[in-house]
Amino acid sequence: PHPKLNPTRTPSPQVLEFLRRCRLHVGMKKNVSWELSPDIVARHFLKNLGVFVPPHALRLPPEPITRWGQYWCDVTVRGQGQGTGGHG
Repeated sequence: PHPKLNPTRTPSPQVLEFLRRCRLHVGMKKNVSWELSPDIVARHFLKNLGVFVPPHALRLPPEPITRWGQYWCDVTVRGQGQGTGGHG
């Protein structure tokens, strides 16, 4: 099972390490135009990894993500920035 974030407690070292190592797959349709947003990424964190991440805690690359590929995403956990990878 994936570690769960408890919003009332400081995250455990296991949760922080999980976020550092995780790879999030975000499936997007091929036949429509789209742009990856923090809201979409946050939904996929919960759906695919079982971890609640509010959109305001995410930082995506400055250029719009509108194509399939691998991209980074920073997750801030209680003021501690944690980088993670992902792909669309």
